[in-house]
Amino acid sequence: MTTIRDVARHAGVSFKTVSRVINGEPAVRKEMRERVQVAIRELGYQPTLAARQLAGHKSYIISLIAPRVAASYIARIMIATAAECRAVGYHLNMEVIDVAHDRDPVESDDKVSFSVKPDAVILIPPFADHAGLIGQIESEGLPLVRIAAVGGGYGTRLAVNDENITVALIEHLLELGHRRIGIVAPASPKLASQTRVLGYRRALLAAGITPDPALEVRGDFTFASGAAAATQLMALPQRPTAIFAASDDMALGVMAEAQRLGYRIPDDLAVAGFDDSPQSRLVYPALTTVFQPIAEMARAAVHAAIGRELENFHVRHELRLRGSTTGDRSLCLSQADF
Repeated sequence: MTTIRDVARHAGVSFKTVSRVINGEPAVRKEMRERVQVAIRELGYQPTLAARQLAGHKSYIISLIAPRVAASYIARIMIATAAECRAVGYHLNMEVIDVAHDRDPVESDDKVSFSVKPDAVILIPPFADHAGLIGQIESEGLPLVRIAAVGGGYGTRLAVNDENITVALIEHLLELGHRRIGIVAPASPKLASQTRVLGYRRALLAAGITPDPALEVRGDFTFASGAAAATQLMALPQRPTAIFAASDDMALGVMAEAQRLGYRIPDDLAVAGFDDSPQSRLVYPALTTVFQPIAEMARAAVHAAIGRELENFHVRHELRLRGSTTGDRSLCLSQADF
């Protein structure tokens, strides 16, 4: 088995120089770094995590704290973050916290007990603004990155403002002639996804429509809560002709319940979601939704966690208009963007 000392002899450098190159330390001359990288490739050397930890006095582990839920968005961001960690020579450790539906995920008393000591921590929704977790991580002196955080405080905040793209989505519904537009909103107004509610209201006001509180129902990002919201909204004396859900999972619940009740999509009810999940392509008609560049978000979070500078981080959302609003009857056969 090839060792780090074999690489050092092959490259004609010291053991410490090879270690610095493997660990991504900046204090290595470009020429020397290239010699080491050539030697690594020629010898097929793959450093073990244990060896890197011993040589670099770091764990080379990043912990990501996530809720124990089945939401597609969370699963995809976990996978994207793990892939980016591997690309930069780190390993991702998952710490999962149960979230009860009757508790506010921002103000609950959850704590985390790290199974391994990480070099940095990443918080994703709904924990990005969780005061208790943020305080705990700060007290342990760990670098912190908060994806889609709203408030300030400790750690690097990666803002993900969904308001403008939500305005564009509601404008799409308005252009189709809808005036009674319902929304399945996030469970808590303190979450970053509340900006989707703000965009919904802003678009209606710009069109001269006063938002109706009866058309705003909160869900918990699950299919079941979307179905329950559809039951409530479609029972109104003046029911909506379109419903926007703040996540694809909830939008799919709306579609299923509406069709169970006998409504045609989109002839009787247009439905739109948010996230561009793989499931949005698997239903018929395919779901109109908003694409979020999850891979780019994960890359920015990992680079921030290991102390690399972020260059003009900005989330580029895109509308994905499909049959659930447009009436297009073709199947969506395009491959999902991660």
